[in-house]
Amino acid sequence: MRRNNALKEAGSDPVFSKEISTRVKVTPEFVKAMDFARTIKKAVPHQRVIFTVHEMKRLGRGAAELLTIAEDLRHHDVRLELLTGPLQGVYDPSGHGAALFAFFAGMAESERAYTREKPLEGQASARERGRHGGRP
Repeated sequence: MRRNNALKEAGSDPVFSKEISTRVKVTPEFVKAMDFARTIKKAVPHQRVIFTVHEMKRLGRGAAELLTIAEDLRHHDVRLELLTGPLQGVYDPSGHGAALFAFFAGMAESERAYTREKPLEGQASARERGRHGGRP
């Protein structure tokens, strides 16, 4: 997988991979990854721990989830690294990083709304053309 290879090339070890439906609320691999980062930070508090994800959309699905993750990272003093996308880099969850997490939450909510609106617009357009989908 491309994402796993990118994470390995970035020096991530171990790599936790979640291949699961977006409708599932709790993803076991994500929980394991967060637990691993917290464990390392607790064992060696002075060590810089970086939670690396391939891209922002792999981090969370909505504003509430992203804010919860951001608060968890901030509470445990774990940094976040994004490997791809326009905001790639390493971010400290406090200071300037806190503003970035708020920005992430806004973007995620906006993207979710856009994803929901597009099919509705397509269905409305089809109805206007006399097409009603589904079984006759």
